[in-house]
Amino acid sequence: MRKIACLLICTAVSAATGLAGSPLRVPVRFSITNDAGLGYEWFVVGGHPDVGAWNPALAVKLVWSEGNVWWGDVGVQAGTALEYKFVKRATDPGQICETTNATWWPDGANLQTNVPAEPAAPFSGKTVEFYSDMTNVSLVYSMLLSADFSATGAWNTAGMTLAGPGLRAGEWRHVAQHIGTEGEWMRFTFNGTRAGANIWEGAWDGQDYWTPLDALIVRDRQVFNYLPPSNGVSASTIVTSYVGSTAAHVTGRNVRVYFPRGYNENTNRRYPVVYMSDGENVFPPGGGYGCWNADANADAEIQGGRMRESIIVGVPSSANRTVEYLPHMDIDPDGGGSVGRADYYADFLIHNVRPMVDTAYRTKNDLANTAHIGSSCGGLLSMYLGTWTNVFGLIGPMSGVYSAEFCPNYRSWLASNRVHNARVWLDVGNVGYELDIDGLSLYDDNFGMYWDLLGFGYVPGVDLRFMIGCGHDHNEAAWGARLPYVYRFLLDVREEPNPLLAPAIAPTGSIGQVTFPVYAGTAYAVERTASLTSDEWDAVTNWSRETKPWSRRTVNLEALGTGGYFRVKGE
Repeated sequence: MRKIACLLICTAVSAATGLAGSPLRVPVRFSITNDAGLGYEWFVVGGHPDVGAWNPALAVKLVWSEGNVWWGDVGVQAGTALEYKFVKRATDPGQICETTNATWWPDGANLQTNVPAEPAAPFSGKTVEFYSDMTNVSLVYSMLLSADFSATGAWNTAGMTLAGPGLRAGEWRHVAQHIGTEGEWMRFTFNGTRAGANIWEGAWDGQDYWTPLDALIVRDRQVFNYLPPSNGVSASTIVTSYVGSTAAHVTGRNVRVYFPRGYNENTNRRYPVVYMSDGENVFPPGGGYGCWNADANADAEIQGGRMRESIIVGVPSSANRTVEYLPHMDIDPDGGGSVGRADYYADFLIHNVRPMVDTAYRTKNDLANTAHIGSSCGGLLSMYLGTWTNVFGLIGPMSGVYSAEFCPNYRSWLASNRVHNARVWLDVGNVGYELDIDGLSLYDDNFGMYWDLLGFGYVPGVDLRFMIGCGHDHNEAAWGARLPYVYRFLLDVREEPNPLLAPAIAPTGSIGQVTFPVYAGTAYAVERTASLTSDEWDAVTNWSRETKPWSRRTVNLEALGTGGYFRVKGE
């Protein structure tokens, strides 16, 4: 008899009816035909956080086309019954962050649309495991109205089941299942008893925990989407390595490499890699202009379950910084006719720095797991790397310099080729040097880049995020303050395999078809073996890595041959 061993991902389908939250964002077209007038532009705002939650300062900007048609595709949560309006807003930097900067249309009832729904999740609510020496533990939680810590809704309390001993002496495993709404962000804390005293335990920094994960473990005041090592995980570390250069016009240099918590203990894990320009300012103590504190920001986001565990590589600039970061088709207007050498710098980054990192450390180096973040001219470099090369699928150009006076040929090339092959975080401040740096307005230029990207097919909330740093000037402190948002968008913790969502089950004697849930970030295969006592499994079919948060797949085992045992494996 043919048997199926669903050893990894055959979880039971939830019996719950109706739709709940979904991490998936579906492009929705918004359009209004109206002359906004000089200095004003049209935005869309509505009753969901994806379109500003009725806050005009968080509304999504549309773009103009012939006939005074303002339009834009915006990613809105699947299954949303959305009410919305259009708002005309002044884009002057002194007004852009004001909530009163809005003329609403229409005057009467809200406009409405129904966002197409996705299949319900293959589970109900969230599962939280808490490893602690406390007893009589309750989980106190609130589903967030948006991804922000303070956007809490009603608070609820759920008793946690004492499920047995933990991973070390004196530790207990407490479990709460079917909590809140799957697919949504949740803020929570624990209340229990320790040595006869009533204890409230929040996150590692004294605040509550908050994360979008649907299955998670909290241990040592850190959130995990996998079972952590029994002895705990070590703190993050930073090492320095010299990288020589084979690229013309680019010198070798020391790079600093950040390793996330538990890198030494989790020897079976591989990590996405974030390359950051101006590496002298990335980690403490920083350079003459300050520090991004990229390590502390990453620590907080990773420990909180809001960012994927990642390797971060700070690559310092050189005395030729402006020319190295300038696209090769342009000439430095202040450099005596120097031609941009970003192509040579890309050569150095891709063929010298990256091989060193990939060889020495456990990395994931495909397009979806390779990021670049930079600011100012480094932001321009980040945009260049995400469009000119096919290596960086996640880019975070912050306060980028896109002026026609600085890189006109690159802007023309980009407009002609309409490159659309990366996820893009775009941002700029609204004061100080962001408005006038050597005669250039980065504020205006970033609005122009946003306009271009929408025209290329980018969708805000899906593969594009545009943020105005209200009150932020052109400096490391501002970029460091916005960096957690960049991390969450480019390195979404929900997009990597979560083994806690996919418990193993015993082999079954079923034959014919098998239906199983699949999850984001995981590649699945059906494998066969002659005996369940054998360690040799051969793949008989496989699929590309899943991109949707969750779905289901059906396999007809009759078509895969006869004899032996089958399992579905995800990795």
